[in-house]
Amino acid sequence: MSTPGKVYLVGAGPGHPDLLTIKAQKLIRAADIIIYDRLVQEEILAEARRDVELIYVGKRPGQHQSRQEEINQLLVEAAHRAAVVVRLKGGDPVLFGRGGEEAEYLASHGVTFEVVPGVTAGLAVPMAAGIPVTHRDHSASVALVTGHRRSDRSTAEVNWRALAGLDTLVFFMSVGKLPEISSKLIEHGRPAHTPAAIIQKGYWPEEQTVVGTLGELPALAEREAIKPPAIIVIGEVVRVREKLTTFHRDLRRDKDEAVGFGLSADSLLVRIGATVRTAKDVVAAVELRLFDALEQPKTPAALAQAQGLELEPLRELLKRLAGLGLLLREAGVYRNAEASSRFLTSTSPECLCRRLDEELAAAEGYDPLAELQHPSKKSNNFRAKKG
Repeated sequence: MSTPGKVYLVGAGPGHPDLLTIKAQKLIRAADIIIYDRLVQEEILAEARRDVELIYVGKRPGQHQSRQEEINQLLVEAAHRAAVVVRLKGGDPVLFGRGGEEAEYLASHGVTFEVVPGVTAGLAVPMAAGIPVTHRDHSASVALVTGHRRSDRSTAEVNWRALAGLDTLVFFMSVGKLPEISSKLIEHGRPAHTPAAIIQKGYWPEEQTVVGTLGELPALAEREAIKPPAIIVIGEVVRVREKLTTFHRDLRRDKDEAVGFGLSADSLLVRIGATVRTAKDVVAAVELRLFDALEQPKTPAALAQAQGLELEPLRELLKRLAGLGLLLREAGVYRNAEASSRFLTSTSPECLCRRLDEELAAAEGYDPLAELQHPSKKSNNFRAKKG
């Protein structure tokens, strides 16, 4: 494109698709390219057009698969290839989401952009656990704090004395810093018996809440094997949870129950079709040993030449694998994501390739229609009716 498109920095909310804003949903459906993070659920991506280009740039704690500088460059590159680019982030894009940095970079490169706010996990997730972050009886002040600092800065720069004096503290990205947070706040005057809670993956099926005191919460979280992402809440408002644990939540995500997301018929069709295509894409990639070849970054052209494959179909396959989070795409070059390196390369001790072969062999003879129907009714199915 001669004139760059527009980049929308969009907040996807804390997880549940029903917590998307109307503007966010409209943009996801209109996007030519969606560049998304780890904390965006698949039901949200299912709202996108069938021909959308999905680019995964998720960063796991301690394993930053895509550096921020590379993501910034990717946004500018995408804007020169498409009219509508959506940069989709969990929560709100500018609340510890690096949306401000990306907006600065886009502005400095002459790319038009707009920020679309999202429901922040800092307010929504505590309430999902029955904890309002403000309350007239308990809290007139609240601070939102990140436990993840730039690599060239440390938590020594945090004003712990000021934080210790506030009513409610909400910490993002702080599971690994919880022992330090607890000790620093107590050291600077916060009583060890202050109520505290940690909520893991609010609005996701793996949601879990651990409640205790500021002094004991690190040990409790370790005992319960709490993993990121999680929100930590410290203050008297945690006590309100005792009165609210029985309230009914339409938005609760249960591991064993399907949830109605209000998807359109087209979106549902895309999800069903994607399941079939995904299996075939992964099988093809494993058979061709593409994951082995992409342990070192390659362009589609270089990979096609090395493997003796047709370029255009390969290019499309790589895009789809990147959309699944199995490959990383940076400036037109593809390489394995952690999941591929660990589970889909033939040299990995954790390789799933043999089990994948077994699953495929079992699936060849799988016919649920034949298993479910009575012998006298086996021909009375929708295929027969259509004829």
